[in-house]
Amino acid sequence: MSSAKTLKPIHRLPLARQTLQGALSQLPLEDQPSAQRISTTFSPTTRGVWARTLPLWDNWPIRITKEEALALGCDVDKGEKISAEAILGRWDPQPGEKQDNGLELKSSPHRLKMAPVLLGVCEKTVQDCFPELDVGDAAKADAPTDVEGGDEARQALVDVLSGRKVLEGENYMPWSTRYCGHQFGVWAGQLGDGRAISVLETEGPKGREEIQLKGAGRTPFARAADGLAVLRSSVREYLGCEAVNALGIPSTRALAILTSPVRVMREQGPEPSSLVARVAPSFIRIGHFEAMNPGEAAKNSHQVFFGGGWKSSVEDEADKNDALGGQGSLEGLRDLTLWAKDVMGMKDSTVNEWFIDVVRRNAETVAQWQVYGFMHGVLNTDNISVLGLTIDYGPYAFMDVFDQNHICNHSDPGGLYSYKGQPGRVLFALDSLASSLLPILGYEAQNGKIPDAGWGENATPDDVRGWEAAGLESIESWSDLYNQIESVAERSGWQKRFGLPSYRDTDDRDIVKDFQYLLHGYDIDFGAALRQLSFFRTSKVENKEYLKSQAKLWIKQATNDLMPDIVSRTEEGIVAWLQTYAKRVNEEKDQFDEDERLKKMQEVNPRFVLRQWVLEDTIKKMEDALEKEDVPEARRVLQRVLDLSTNPFKPYGEDKDGVIADNLTGEEAEQATLCGLGPKSMLGYQCSCSS
Repeated sequence: MSSAKTLKPIHRLPLARQTLQGALSQLPLEDQPSAQRISTTFSPTTRGVWARTLPLWDNWPIRITKEEALALGCDVDKGEKISAEAILGRWDPQPGEKQDNGLELKSSPHRLKMAPVLLGVCEKTVQDCFPELDVGDAAKADAPTDVEGGDEARQALVDVLSGRKVLEGENYMPWSTRYCGHQFGVWAGQLGDGRAISVLETEGPKGREEIQLKGAGRTPFARAADGLAVLRSSVREYLGCEAVNALGIPSTRALAILTSPVRVMREQGPEPSSLVARVAPSFIRIGHFEAMNPGEAAKNSHQVFFGGGWKSSVEDEADKNDALGGQGSLEGLRDLTLWAKDVMGMKDSTVNEWFIDVVRRNAETVAQWQVYGFMHGVLNTDNISVLGLTIDYGPYAFMDVFDQNHICNHSDPGGLYSYKGQPGRVLFALDSLASSLLPILGYEAQNGKIPDAGWGENATPDDVRGWEAAGLESIESWSDLYNQIESVAERSGWQKRFGLPSYRDTDDRDIVKDFQYLLHGYDIDFGAALRQLSFFRTSKVENKEYLKSQAKLWIKQATNDLMPDIVSRTEEGIVAWLQTYAKRVNEEKDQFDEDERLKKMQEVNPRFVLRQWVLEDTIKKMEDALEKEDVPEARRVLQRVLDLSTNPFKPYGEDKDGVIADNLTGEEAEQATLCGLGPKSMLGYQCSCSS
């Protein structure tokens, strides 16, 4: 980490060299405060991507007391009425002190009444993404909970990440973005950041980093929702993205998590609210490109949100028989493509090269999901990052008892997003991206360059059809490439997890598939079995007692209350597979040192897996602690699991042979428990999309 002299509080971090607002067009919104909170269907022909949206972490609908109304000049006892603009206007920030980065830290008397409580800061994210960021004592479990005063850096962090204070500049402000998408395979029209508000772009060691608040209040894309998030969903995201990142899988990151006195109404009644500050080089998704060229799916459709309205624009007044049939914007497509290329470090590459890189990134990411048994749960096109990041942690799960058909989202009864279906659904999403990009890909193929600004102004439907045909030809075999990359990446991942010196075609069946069949047939835990395999010495395969002891160890540490009548059959199944596995590994025993091979296996097979029971247990303990106003306890509970999630390969409670002692005490015992399989009732637990 940088020396203390270079550290800066969050509001003094430098702006990124190029900002999204400087590169992409703003969506048209009225100036009145309500414009940011009314669900709006923007004209499909607009090139706009983002809209000004200030964080508003409060109950929705907004509640106001008689005293507050009187302070605004309205005496309700006399039948006087107050406007929504006056109520919402209390959140409008007033001028503040200008910082070296050109921004002002603004607030208002009403914003300063907010009472956010910081529950956690991920120091790993700070180290990786913001080495210049000073968070003060914010990461300490016993940090003060006072809204004001105390450590200046912590206070600045809480203020900015809660929306209590707002960073704005002459041409810079918090924002939300518009995108479209296919949800569960069906065109859903305009979607957008319904409760996500980005507040800052800065530069990190790897380039641009964007800080986004999830659960920060209503936006123009909130539809009928309140824009808020419950504690349980925020805890799942905060821990989930760090657990996935620690496995080496590309992911958004978690910076901090907060709660507040605001209560959120959900199906089961009021719940504690929460907010996650998450980080990524960009949150641009495939759905952003679908908004710029949605294709046939969007034609002849007109979407108006209940309680909201239609927002026309200059483009909307144009002839609907334009080049894209009144659906999308060629200019916006060009702008967005150039922006994405730049963010991904491919400014000088062709659009074709960039598209193939998007394909590669997503193929490699989904391959790693499969290898680590991670199930996303909602792989809609608006939840697929063009950067290949794992994004939007909702009803996700890590595999416990192995099942190719497992569905982690109980809102997906048909299993569209099951474990085995994930590679195909990402392929479907990439196909949607390809369709949106065809005009610009085709123009580039015909003209040998990316189109100049204004390319769509005089374009005709015939031009677009010609570009689409040329574009399709230019990427004709991209889906085959996706399948090839996914297969190679998945094989590479399996090779590492199984500690194979090389990978042969027969390993797909004899090692991987037969291992999965073994797990499924005898209810053996996926992660725990691979961890145990990391201690298995193939040099001892001829020792029958050793083999039997290994099988018993698997049953003890990788199964959950097996029925007595199948224990012996399970032992036999494990022994048979271990013999096949050992024979395969020993065929190349001259190519490796066994101790070194096992060490490498232990570095890729985690001891800790963020299982569903751990998440549910953590959420329950935190809710109980917060109910008692014991914030330090809630922080300790969360931090313990975060530490395990960010360091999953440590041998918690294990000896040199992978045996977990029965006499552990204190923190070591707690860690070993959290690494365990949990109650049998939680195996295969399905979470909901509701958050």
